[in-house]
Amino acid sequence: MAIDLTKVHRTFSLSHLNSLRVECVADEYVEVHTHKELLSALWEANRTSVPVTLLGAGTNVVMLARIPGRVIHVKLRGITFRKCDDETVRVNAAAGESWNHLVRTCLGRGIFGLQNLALIPGTVGAAPIQNIGAYGSELAEIVKKVEVIDTFDLSEKRLTPEQCLFRYRDSVFKSDENGRYVITGLTLELGNIFFDSCYSDVALELSRMGCVRTPVSVAEAVTRVRRRKLPDPREIGNVGSFFKNPTVSVESLDTIREHLEIDAYSESGLQKISAARLIDSAGWRGYRVKDAGIWHRQALVLVNYGSASGREMLDLAQRVQDDIVSRFGIQLELEPSVLGYA
Repeated sequence: MAIDLTKVHRTFSLSHLNSLRVECVADEYVEVHTHKELLSALWEANRTSVPVTLLGAGTNVVMLARIPGRVIHVKLRGITFRKCDDETVRVNAAAGESWNHLVRTCLGRGIFGLQNLALIPGTVGAAPIQNIGAYGSELAEIVKKVEVIDTFDLSEKRLTPEQCLFRYRDSVFKSDENGRYVITGLTLELGNIFFDSCYSDVALELSRMGCVRTPVSVAEAVTRVRRRKLPDPREIGNVGSFFKNPTVSVESLDTIREHLEIDAYSESGLQKISAARLIDSAGWRGYRVKDAGIWHRQALVLVNYGSASGREMLDLAQRVQDDIVSRFGIQLELEPSVLGYA
């Protein structure tokens, strides 16, 4: 069952495999294109007690200088469709597929439900880890099964949404059982689902487009808004939003509003507020130290203007976090995962 050792690269640079475009070296690196190759790579790592790091598109990670052990780049492909009834379609997508390709493929077939999640970077396999969401929609609302390999015994399982413990930008894969499961695919239940977004940016873009509000036009509006606000990682290194939107008590919100006008949305007895609004009000938007900076159009986005290291990006993030705690008493959480050691 051992993997072909000629396919294992040693002391391998990952600078071209992370959207933040920071330099990082993996002790070992291997690509897997089939379930058999994935199982083989995991079995070999287990046999030799080598730590494993899974890699998708590298769009939501901050890599430090070195990742010890074996980096397994999951490149499984395939999308299939099964009609359940006149209104429902089960869509199964492999972990290595591009998320936005899946969105566009479904919309092209008249299968709706993913339109609010258009242009989110990354792979299908990364989507459940942080329960991706945008413009009032979350993956948890439409996922039926998450196919995984359990690294404890290399068995293949299908986890229900309840077993995934989906939360805001979080799941069992990111917190409770981090590293235990290797996601190989998703089963989504889609069809005539239309999340009518009330977000002002999307509504304004639809007005500019002069379009009737349909799932396809909403996806196009979301795409245009995201492209306008967020830098293209092919040109400027970034991982999109660097911080989660925090939730606060009603009392804390009242205190913040004594100093800052800010919108809030009720969630599980708390009030969710915009991290970007807090950071923006503190004057960080457009800030830069050497090649690590904060995007001038969106305060949530940290960017690598050239040769910043992962450590430098995290140092800048820490400065922002410390300032927001000092000003508002709120601890911002990082959205991307941190991989490796400085």
